[in-house]
Amino acid sequence: MIVSALFVILVFVLLILPHEIGHFLMAKACGMKVDRFSFGLGPRLWGFKRGETEYSISVLPFGGYVKIAGMEPGEEASEGNFRKKSLGKRILVLGAGSGTNYLVAIFLFALTFMIGFYTFNLEEAIIGEVTQGSPAEGSSLLPGDKIIEVGNKSIDSWEDLALSIKNSEEGVLKFKIQRKGEIFEVKVSPIFYPEAGRKMVGIAPVRVFKREGPIVSLAKGAQEVFVLTRAILLAIWGMITGRVPVQFSGPVGIAQFVGESVKMGLSSFVLLTALLSVNLGLFNLFPIPALDGGRLLFLVLEGIRGKPLDLQKEELVHYIGFLVLISLILLVTYQDILRLAIKD
Repeated sequence: MIVSALFVILVFVLLILPHEIGHFLMAKACGMKVDRFSFGLGPRLWGFKRGETEYSISVLPFGGYVKIAGMEPGEEASEGNFRKKSLGKRILVLGAGSGTNYLVAIFLFALTFMIGFYTFNLEEAIIGEVTQGSPAEGSSLLPGDKIIEVGNKSIDSWEDLALSIKNSEEGVLKFKIQRKGEIFEVKVSPIFYPEAGRKMVGIAPVRVFKREGPIVSLAKGAQEVFVLTRAILLAIWGMITGRVPVQFSGPVGIAQFVGESVKMGLSSFVLLTALLSVNLGLFNLFPIPALDGGRLLFLVLEGIRGKPLDLQKEELVHYIGFLVLISLILLVTYQDILRLAIKD
């Protein structure tokens, strides 16, 4: 329990701290004055001041913020004013938090590739597992068998095999098998598996352990982040259109997922943290008031109009958006607690 709690804290640190550091460093690089850097929200628990910036840890560890001079009404004349900087610099500062989350996710995905992981060997059609009671078991197929032909069609990879079974119209397929140097034929009758939505015979490929070098791992990490971002956007669009059930998790749900991933090993924990980092980075870019994306939207409108919007009205919109977000977080947290209570 204590170990899981420590890993939960570590996840929130890896998600929130880099995000705020991104804002902080970019603001400094753009010549802006940072009044406060806070990890957490609410009343301050502990802190210190160094130079012009106060660094603090607050009560609620589910967020954080960087207070830059000039972002609130009444600070327009302050030194290092956010509003006095160019539109490009302000966009960079607001986008730097999500950008840092994406960099963290790339590094974490790359770390899993460097640590190594088990995956399926899809380059060859070698059976790694036979499902009990399946057509494959009934035809005496065994782990280690290499399938070289299906219905007189040559098989070079597991994808070739899967497509041959899926697209087959015959009730019985003729498999040519290589087993310990011997080649022979067996007949297998595929059946339709509703959960998979296609014909199968009940076999799985061989699991192999793979490990990549640093450069390849970083490239694959970036690729994973791109694929994951696309998948999240498609899932959200599915929720909007009603094709996918609406599913969200708050801090309690995330803590549960983290606890389960820790039990599964280091790679699972790192992968979950990378996934959450991408989610946080992308979510903050949505054009919702109080989020970075909401503030970016106001900057886009400023660029179109050629002059800034009224700061007090903008802050009122963000304040209302913040209250709505907090209410949604509390609602999702309540649902997470209720779901766990019913499960127990």
